[in-house]
Amino acid sequence: MRPNRTVAVLPGRPRTRRRRRLALLATLLLTGYVGSTAGIAAADVSGALPTDAYRSHPSGLISRNVYDYAPSVMADGPYRMWWCSQLTGGTVPGDDILYAESTSPGGPFRAPGGGQPWRVFDGTASGWDQHTCDPSVVRVDGAYYMYYGGSRDGSPALTQIGVATSTDGIQWRRLNQGQPIIGPAFEVDRANRYGAGQPSVVHLDGLFYLLFTDTTASGALDNGAGQFAWRSADPTFQSGVDVFTATGWQPRTADNDRSFSVLNGFSVDWQYSDVLRAFIVASNGPNSTGSVLEFLDRDDLRVHPYPNGLLRGTYTEGPALISKPDKHAAVTSQGECGRIPIDVIQSTANEPPHTLGHFGFDLLTGSTCGQLTNSQVAALFNGYGIESPGLPATYITGGQRLQIQQLGVYTALTGNRVNVSSQTFHQIPYGASLHTGVPAITAAGRPAGYVLDDGRLWPVADNRLITANGSSTTTVSIGRYDSYPKGPTLRPARP
Repeated sequence: MRPNRTVAVLPGRPRTRRRRRLALLATLLLTGYVGSTAGIAAADVSGALPTDAYRSHPSGLISRNVYDYAPSVMADGPYRMWWCSQLTGGTVPGDDILYAESTSPGGPFRAPGGGQPWRVFDGTASGWDQHTCDPSVVRVDGAYYMYYGGSRDGSPALTQIGVATSTDGIQWRRLNQGQPIIGPAFEVDRANRYGAGQPSVVHLDGLFYLLFTDTTASGALDNGAGQFAWRSADPTFQSGVDVFTATGWQPRTADNDRSFSVLNGFSVDWQYSDVLRAFIVASNGPNSTGSVLEFLDRDDLRVHPYPNGLLRGTYTEGPALISKPDKHAAVTSQGECGRIPIDVIQSTANEPPHTLGHFGFDLLTGSTCGQLTNSQVAALFNGYGIESPGLPATYITGGQRLQIQQLGVYTALTGNRVNVSSQTFHQIPYGASLHTGVPAITAAGRPAGYVLDDGRLWPVADNRLITANGSSTTTVSIGRYDSYPKGPTLRPARP
């Protein structure tokens, strides 16, 4: 039987939300709050970045379930959301991960094509993850990875972290032979016996960066609060793992992997800002009045390059920063480099959470695209389609412009499309042009691809793009195929 969510001890969660809030109140020194309920930018306090364009939808994002919290939200054309809830009929009565999408961060979020949210991931009948919760989803090279917390009934019932993969974000397959990738450290026996969970992932420069809670770790506070940072090119974190320590990033050892907490708190979410060259972390604010924003240096997570900020809005737990598929900060619809849209979806009702709300503002960096380096601008728009009057529709991939003649190919490659100035357009380095009907080549055991005007072969992951471009395909020798330097792989944003 699924345990009652209103009791103090919740399987798979830190033991009470009240403990979470007290931890933050006791340990966060909040300097220079920004944001306001009226949407007017606060004064610049202690160098804090100003804000404007406050927006909120405190309820009504989804039809209510037993409880709804700890979402992960991806801006990918529609807003795609995975979150922790419970539906009847699952493998095991308990925490499930649901999915829905919307054209607006204010909802309503519904299943693709309409209707009630789908259960897309639930527990195993007798495994370590009978209950699955706290999803964090990222897409890398066409593959989705979902990091999640899992726990089981019985004693001990401590949470562990698992990862699953998908080609569409709907059908998931557990990695690491279905075993957890991170378990509790068991270094300290605290009253809060939650374990290791609440993961949040970012993909940056070929590495997966993971924040997570472990109430049993030596680096956590007495109440179990703390955030540990790992990174690896391996999405299962079973090899090549660096951990952040008191002396910076170091190869993982049994002694250092949870010795240093980069933040004090539970259930946080982070993203990377290519403009600020810093991580943005959202966590609980004082007295449940909103989400605190903290900024961590790209290379040294001990450094806070900007004062903390507060995004006002009712909060109970588990904020999600709406992000690009790689968990980088999104771009405004007008392609403004100086504005970072900060949009959070979080639970807004008291225990148990019964609804999700949206709160946001634009963070003003004071920069224009012209003041950024070309590589910064290219990174900011990577994965986006950009449009400028009189210029070709262009997809940004690998930090370069792919100019596309066929509209159907352009719209298939990305769900995120913005308007930019011609100056911004030309700041991004030219890569190649894909003209309608240009022939593709293939070879035995090799995907079809286009040899474009840059002399590189751009592989195509889905032959529907070949059809949409009106192209024929010619088979060549493996030697000839492999002789071309390779460009970025082209794949539709959605299967």
